[in-house]
Amino acid sequence: MHYQWIIFDADDTLFDFGKAEKHAVGRLLESHDVANTDSHQQLYRGINKHLWQELERGAIAPGELKVARIKRLFDEMSISADPAVWADHYLDFLAEGSHLLEGARLVVEQLAQQASLGILTNGLTRVQRSRLERSGLAPHIRVLTISEEVGASKPDAAIFEAMHQDMQRPEKARVLMVGDRYETDIIGARRFGWDTAWLSPELPADLTPPTYHLTDIRQLPDLLLGRDS
Repeated sequence: MHYQWIIFDADDTLFDFGKAEKHAVGRLLESHDVANTDSHQQLYRGINKHLWQELERGAIAPGELKVARIKRLFDEMSISADPAVWADHYLDFLAEGSHLLEGARLVVEQLAQQASLGILTNGLTRVQRSRLERSGLAPHIRVLTISEEVGASKPDAAIFEAMHQDMQRPEKARVLMVGDRYETDIIGARRFGWDTAWLSPELPADLTPPTYHLTDIRQLPDLLLGRDS
């Protein structure tokens, strides 16, 4: 195979983040005797999405994000509790959610026989390391790079450089980044000089195309193993 390294995004590329988040929010709400309704779930998701966008712009630090999202949720729902304490509990609830997307385990197992694998994630250490261990994928992953530990988030070149260092600086043309978010995974990796595989239902004509387009993670082994080395 052409690639020496295949780097995966974590959430919504290998892990089913929607399931993990729904479980964690439910546990948080139930801990305060609040109904775990769709509207309450949507309220949290909106708060969290906005804060992660701020993080990726460099407007907020990971430590601030994990408390701010709980504080905003508690404020909206008039919950009287310490958001800093419950931010830690929420991370523990989130770390319980190691659900993988359908086919992801087999893809990792197949490709680990052909290349070195890594995970590059805009995430929080307490969550991502635990989820990786619980998932059973850890033996196949040689490098795990997490934005909270690096102090930079995709698409910032600094996080790609940190991972490249941990990978012992392979030739960039032999590294492939696989992810579901065009703005962070695909743009960031392309600017850094890596090839890209975008996991997306559609390939809009107005975007610079990735090296590969996937609608299902299970397509990846056939695409890569069919490429001339």
